[in-house]
Amino acid sequence: MVSHATEAARFTDANDVIVVARPADRAEVSLAVGGDVECVEQPDPLGTGHALATAVIAVPPESQHVLVVNGDVPLVRKETVQALAALHERRRATATLLCCSMEAAAAQQIGRLQRGARGKPIGVLEADDTPMPRKGEVEVNVGVYAFEARWLRRALGQLKPRPGGEYYLTDLISRAVADGKRVEAYVTQDKDEALSVNGRQDLARVEAAAQRRLRDAAMAGGATLVDPATVYLDATVQLGQDVTVYPNTSIRGASRVARGASLGPNAQLRDAEVGPDVHVGPAVVEGSILGPRVNVGPFSHIRPGCVLEEDAYVGSHVEIKASRICSGAHVGHFSYIGDAVVGAHANIGAGTVTCNFDGVLKHETEIGEGAFIGSDSLLIAPVKVGAGAVTGAGAVVNRDVPPGERVVGVPARPLGMRSERALVQKEEGISLG
Repeated sequence: MVSHATEAARFTDANDVIVVARPADRAEVSLAVGGDVECVEQPDPLGTGHALATAVIAVPPESQHVLVVNGDVPLVRKETVQALAALHERRRATATLLCCSMEAAAAQQIGRLQRGARGKPIGVLEADDTPMPRKGEVEVNVGVYAFEARWLRRALGQLKPRPGGEYYLTDLISRAVADGKRVEAYVTQDKDEALSVNGRQDLARVEAAAQRRLRDAAMAGGATLVDPATVYLDATVQLGQDVTVYPNTSIRGASRVARGASLGPNAQLRDAEVGPDVHVGPAVVEGSILGPRVNVGPFSHIRPGCVLEEDAYVGSHVEIKASRICSGAHVGHFSYIGDAVVGAHANIGAGTVTCNFDGVLKHETEIGEGAFIGSDSLLIAPVKVGAGAVTGAGAVVNRDVPPGERVVGVPARPLGMRSERALVQKEEGISLG
């Protein structure tokens, strides 16, 4: 939520972005908003006016205007905040606030705007100031403001505590009117922008509204959502032209999906870079890169740190972790590939496991170009299987396999009459004449 507020502030080309947080939350908030945002502490929860006074101390003295965005209204659009700031500067206002008309029944806990002669804003009535009408529309205070900085510093010192001991930021509006200053209101037509979060139920309502907005934007940008109500997106997701998203699919984090890709049904992507014409079925892809025309089949899990190059194929029930699957390689089904490089056009048979962990350290497996790994092979890392090499079904490979070699058995040994006879002679101590 706080990231949405800081992004809206950045959109106005603000010179400095400052976030106010409780001491207990400061580290987590700082991590969420990034290193270019200053985070100041409000040790005592004495209301929004006190929070603003805490932040203003950190505002550079030369600043002419201060923009304030409440942290509980994450659906305020960047463009709305920019328009409010432009109105504030154009009208040379001392204070400007964002307002919206909405049904009274939905605004019982929101402060409402008071207008005086000629419709000019004269104050904000909080929910505990006066009973809210039960029917009709009311004009509510959204929680975004612009103030003239010099006046604001002085006015904050003149705020009076409410009966509960808190200082209300909204009292600055009536203070500006009393000082004979110009006060303006910018009206947004998007009622979702006024939705605030004060509990889990509010959070669910805001998330539902955010998802409608994100889905509409995705479809307007050229993506097809087969059943929009069951597709879940983050604001940081990018969907290209002609992407098709099937039902019950979640795309989160910094995921980018290129033109022509298809996802789902029942796919989950997080921080994934998906190339053109990729297909991801009911699978999970996290923190990985999928090149052009990659296929990821049902119930597979691509864990963080993977690169699947163009035309790589992953079938069903496969887990891949921190590995590179090179161009045209196949990992058919029921396999685990971890800390490995699978060469171009190699084939990984069903049930193959790269045994990458010795109980203390992780080790790497290298599978060469065009290699054929037979079903149920166990590759005991660190190990290399050369280009064009073959492992037989059930082989336990604990030594490097040269290019073009064929190995079978437990442990795996080269396949061939001479090598088989020599092996028997060595192990049984008999002469074969």
